[in-house]
Amino acid sequence: MVTVHLLRHGQTAWNVERRFLGRTDVELDPVGEAQVTAMADVFPKVSGVWSSPLKRALSTAAAIGTPRVDAGLVEMDMGVLEGLDGPSALEQHRDVLARFRSDPTVVLIPAGETMVQTADRMARAWARIIASGSSNGALNEPIAIVSHQMALAALLCRLTRSPLAAYQTFTQRNTAWTTVRIDDPAEPLRVTVLARDQGPHLVGGG
Repeated sequence: MVTVHLLRHGQTAWNVERRFLGRTDVELDPVGEAQVTAMADVFPKVSGVWSSPLKRALSTAAAIGTPRVDAGLVEMDMGVLEGLDGPSALEQHRDVLARFRSDPTVVLIPAGETMVQTADRMARAWARIIASGSSNGALNEPIAIVSHQMALAALLCRLTRSPLAAYQTFTQRNTAWTTVRIDDPAEPLRVTVLARDQGPHLVGGG
């Protein structure tokens, strides 16, 4: 059995401002840095850490090990929504947001991605990581993957055979993690979710 902790990066200023944050390389804000420090004290021991290439994820990953970068773990491409707050996005792209709320699976954000594309990309990264961990013995103990809210939610939908429209089921707070277990190495894309949105270091615990 293989255990994987799926960790969301620490807080950024854009998270606080509730801006659409995809590929823009925003760094952690002071609260995010404090979250990461506190998280590192309680995060389970892992034998390997893989991370998105974006700074907010790399800074988070570095607190629990030496991260190996996989570009496939990057956040969903938000296209024309990137950097907009909610009211601005609603004013400028009302139709896109309405279609996304109705069925997020195939709606292409102009100049961005669909959730299907995000899930496919994350699943390929997952397969690479599991294969790499198997070949070098890293999977003898739990490993960690550090990524982003939408990317992790899309991956968890795929791994649990859930519809992508249920992505909000897998919402995680900044520096919280979801733990999954691969029961059958022959089926790495099928997991059991052991615990969601764990953050004993965060206000409210969990």
